[in-house]
Amino acid sequence: MFCPNCGKGEQTPDTYCRNCGEVLTDLSDRFSLINKMLGIETAEKQVNVNLIVNLVTAIVSALLLVFLNGYFDGHYTRTQESAPPIIYLVYLFLGLVAVWQFISFIIALNLKSKLSGRKGIKTSTDSIATENTISSAETREFLPPADTENIVPDSVTDNTTKLLQKTSRKESFDNSGEA
Repeated sequence: MFCPNCGKGEQTPDTYCRNCGEVLTDLSDRFSLINKMLGIETAEKQVNVNLIVNLVTAIVSALLLVFLNGYFDGHYTRTQESAPPIIYLVYLFLGLVAVWQFISFIIALNLKSKLSGRKGIKTSTDSIATENTISSAETREFLPPADTENIVPDSVTDNTTKLLQKTSRKESFDNSGEA
């Protein structure tokens, strides 16, 4: 997948661009199609919609729980008939839905704050390179000194390749010299 912002290729869908940090959505996904029809094209808009839906659902569930409980308490005081047993399951269900949606609302708020912190990053590659460049003096403070005593001159692959090239050249020379 290519980033729609900077054009960097070989990106994984439904993640962030490794070059500019833009959210990459897979538009072939059916949920992305629904989001596009609703006008939700960015991660920030999707988080905002989730915030609204979670908050409204939590409030409606809590209000239904309170009103239902009030109705059956009033019914009991008037008629002395207790609520049917299924109502207690409805109380439990509405309470769990309200708590779940409230927790989802808090998580979405946390995600929104992380996404809004990302807005300060410039999206063009040139400005990112200049903005995130650390001078060598600042870098020396964070990095340990180089270990120059344990430097490996050549890798095992390089040494093996050199030995094989010498052997194959020698054999080819011996074969051509004998003929």
